[in-house]
Amino acid sequence: MAGLAAAFPSNMMMGREAMPDPSLLSGLDSSLLSSLGTALTPLANDVKGLLGSVASSVDPSNLRPEPGYVFQEPLSTDSRGPCPGLNLLANYGYLPRNGHVNAGQVIDAVARGFNMGADLAAVLVVFAVLADGDIPTESWYLGSGPGAVGGLNRHSTVEADISPNREDYYNGCGDNHHLSSRLFKRNVLYAAQDPQRQFTFQAMGKHYAAQASFAKKYNPQLYYFPFPMIVSFVAYNFYSAFFSNGTYGAGGVANYESISSIIGAKYDVKKDAFEYVPERWPAYWYRRAYEYDAVTALADGIAYIYDQNVVVPGVAQVGTQNLNATNVLCDIYQGINSITPLALASDLEATASAASWAIGLLDQHLDMTALGCSATSLSKNYLYPNATNPGGPAEPSPPASYVANSGNNTYHQIYFTATPTAPLCKHTTSP
Repeated sequence: MAGLAAAFPSNMMMGREAMPDPSLLSGLDSSLLSSLGTALTPLANDVKGLLGSVASSVDPSNLRPEPGYVFQEPLSTDSRGPCPGLNLLANYGYLPRNGHVNAGQVIDAVARGFNMGADLAAVLVVFAVLADGDIPTESWYLGSGPGAVGGLNRHSTVEADISPNREDYYNGCGDNHHLSSRLFKRNVLYAAQDPQRQFTFQAMGKHYAAQASFAKKYNPQLYYFPFPMIVSFVAYNFYSAFFSNGTYGAGGVANYESISSIIGAKYDVKKDAFEYVPERWPAYWYRRAYEYDAVTALADGIAYIYDQNVVVPGVAQVGTQNLNATNVLCDIYQGINSITPLALASDLEATASAASWAIGLLDQHLDMTALGCSATSLSKNYLYPNATNPGGPAEPSPPASYVANSGNNTYHQIYFTATPTAPLCKHTTSP
């Protein structure tokens, strides 16, 4: 702590005097504690044990939301998707509330809301525009775009398998964007077992290792190409690095109140499951005091998360029972597609697309559609909506059950109480 104080003196000097009266903070969890009642399930005991941490070193200027930014629950027509941080920023008006955002807006909003470094934000933004959005306007949708085409719901571009709280596209029957109750339940368990009883890097590393093992065993279409895989494992860092109340490692706490509220997980003691509700900051929440840059994020992700269970880039099936020629060829297909701009899905541009040419030629010689990828591994817009036109290979049409799950987020429901060891197409429970 002394080293951190020397490196960030202004942060440490603010100390606890910058905090509101701790008695006010103790009331934050009173309604939840009351709802837990006396007949506690093992999960409810874990939740209760994770409550009550208070950040000890904060700068009052980092209190969020700032004046003038007010939470509003998103409308059914607003685009929301797999990234809880961006969903939250749109819910407060740091981003357009309809969920149609552009590069400049996002770089500014993630800095103001979470203190994400501009270099890290730029890397994510460039890929989101390229793969999921519109290059001329530098814009994209937080969930699905019009007609469920484009946006961050587009599978294995920015959105990736082995997510902290979303199911894999294949196992989730096309639902890669709603919070999974069973995944957050497991995450809570690891936090409860952590010596600090928080969502530390170490707890998140264990959560990642378990999810990677599950995906390697049960998802034959598991896809881990370099850019999406980095987004996948670095997202586990974000729980501690961005969702912590105050600066993680310098008096901040990656506590249950902060994490559950920011990712939209509301515990239902009667169902012993987590309802998915709109993402929001808890009361008295402070962003980190200094920027979290790209180099630090990647270094933390490798050291604390990815190294806990290495998944081979580009051939995720190595070391599993799913290693076969068809799945490896599908990895190649998805690899080419994951770096292909969404704009090239239109018939004229696709004709000149290098990726389209490459896949088309491969398909001719290998005599298989989409290099053997099953329809259930490719999202509705995974590459070419007009794939039968010149310039693109024949794209399998996902089953109707997958297409039905490709839209924007619907809140106030419980998703994925069962463990999807095979594609799970009926997964919601009314709260």
